[in-house]
Amino acid sequence: MPGPRAPEEQRRKEILRAAFTVASRERLTGCKVSDVAKEAGVSKGLIFFYFDNKDTLLVSLLEWLLHRTILARVDEEILQLESPRERFLAVLRKDIERLPAQRETVELFFDYWVMGTRHPDIQRMIRGALDRYRDALRPLAEAVIEAEPARYEDVTADGLAAVAAGFIEGCALQIVMDPGRFEVEAYLTSLHALVVRHYRPDDVTS
Repeated sequence: MPGPRAPEEQRRKEILRAAFTVASRERLTGCKVSDVAKEAGVSKGLIFFYFDNKDTLLVSLLEWLLHRTILARVDEEILQLESPRERFLAVLRKDIERLPAQRETVELFFDYWVMGTRHPDIQRMIRGALDRYRDALRPLAEAVIEAEPARYEDVTADGLAAVAAGFIEGCALQIVMDPGRFEVEAYLTSLHALVVRHYRPDDVTS
């Protein structure tokens, strides 16, 4: 006699977790609905009950991943730091430190990045997620600039947030392409130097 039916939302999440497992192992191009069904312990028919087709499943998986990965995390401990600059750097530190443990997720994200070049919905979702990340960093960047206006003369909050986000994206690419050379503390030291020292073009001699 069959057991009680799982609530629909719970079953949907189980399928997405199974899709993540399969896609991480086989990459997006090798992710088959039949393998997802086997991993989830359900029939292919049930997969298509929740997701119209494979494309819908992959788009839903991306949405599921983005909610769990691209976040600027500002917890209570960070908010207690007195210096706006240290709060800003602490948020970036957390995001950099978690990259090695999330390598599979980051690899999958870059698979989606490539897919997005020919899939408008995926491209829109990734752009939206990166915009939200920069938006989350912007108030922290604003506080840094307001606290030390002379040091950050001509630097905008948008610019500082964009540079910080780009730094994190570069770290993510490094963890995928050459993880053996990704040294968290070395990257953080470089980031700290970039944020603390106000760069001026005339500082560089020809």
